[in-house]
Amino acid sequence: MRLILLSLVFGLLLVASLGAKMHGDLGGGLAASAPDDADILALFGRHGFAITRAEPNTDPVWITGRQGDCAIDIASISPRGWHRTVVDWHASGRTLHYAVDGGLFDRQPILKPTMVHYLNRLKRYAGLDAPAVKVRAIVLAPECPADAIPTAELAALSE
Repeated sequence: MRLILLSLVFGLLLVASLGAKMHGDLGGGLAASAPDDADILALFGRHGFAITRAEPNTDPVWITGRQGDCAIDIASISPRGWHRTVVDWHASGRTLHYAVDGGLFDRQPILKPTMVHYLNRLKRYAGLDAPAVKVRAIVLAPECPADAIPTAELAALSE
């Protein structure tokens, strides 16, 4: 009898847990877990770059801004580092920066963005508003002048 009661309690907890998770996802959990690219488009627009977007079935989706011979590619990437190999391959022979937590880095920080990602995910499961963690890969062609887009504005893409 005691085993049946314990199994029943465990089953109810499982159902309640799944219900809470599904409710969180239906409330925009998936949409909130991926950052919007509108800030990238606005940045290129403010600086007079012609904008092209990669095919939507690519991962990550690169947004390219061109101004003369200068080409800058920016993509939203996983805060957990899943895109590092693809980004390194894409940036071959060009300058690569990562915009994370309001700063620019030559290598992608993993620990803090991953922790914040999972904490925000837990908050969304609980029904709280938690923004997506923004990590951006920025690839600059060698033809780009140092001041094509100020570094502070590139770093701000991750805020």
